[in-house]
Amino acid sequence: MNDTISVEFDIGHCKMRKKNTFFQFKQFKIDQRQTAMKVTTEGCIFGAWVARQPISAERVLDIGTGTGLLSLMLAQELAEAEIHAVEINEEAASQARQNFKESSWNRRLSIHQQTIQEFQNVGKFDLIISNPPFFKQSLNSPKANVNLARHDDSLSQQDLIDAIKLNLSQEGRAYILYPEREANSFRQLAIAEGLCPVEELTVFNSPDSKIFRTIMAYTKQESSLEKSDLVIKDAEGNYTADFVELLKEYYLHL
Repeated sequence: MNDTISVEFDIGHCKMRKKNTFFQFKQFKIDQRQTAMKVTTEGCIFGAWVARQPISAERVLDIGTGTGLLSLMLAQELAEAEIHAVEINEEAASQARQNFKESSWNRRLSIHQQTIQEFQNVGKFDLIISNPPFFKQSLNSPKANVNLARHDDSLSQQDLIDAIKLNLSQEGRAYILYPEREANSFRQLAIAEGLCPVEELTVFNSPDSKIFRTIMAYTKQESSLEKSDLVIKDAEGNYTADFVELLKEYYLHL
């Protein structure tokens, strides 16, 4: 990447331009100049963890795709999957469309600039993935695009559950990333609506830190819950072996 005026970011030791205009992965690039939410460590963990699950997914739905990061990570690993990405914000959808077009998998990637409530597609999806907004209205930014990316006004937990129930196949799985409190409230709503939690990844920044993020998988069929943990950095501040193993196919310097 160009780094004549650059600063060091934590994500994969990748040098980015001062204005954070793009992020280079091993097999694709994320241009993010038009979007409010940039590439994040938790987003990368989310995409990589879902992509490595033993899923036979022919059709994938990415709800709230933003830059298209999750769709591109899944496209890299799921060689035959047809991926549909939904994004409400016009600028973000345009950015994702550009990122899709410039990737090696552009024929399998589609962007839909609309709300998930309006989205209609023939057939169900084997895999649904969403890194939804979760801040409440009281924390709103004066910038409208930031609000759409960060706040749940446009995609409540009930809206997301309704979308999963409508679009998920009977044997499919839906993976959702939330902070701990929001993950717990979503789980209660999902169970009440007939969705069953079957996988849980709890992410910690360091061995002694509080829970950073929670990733949950839901199905329409009852099953036992499998739990696992991921620690990003060890006590010395270095990436753990588990983190490196998870992200090595994506980050440039792992």
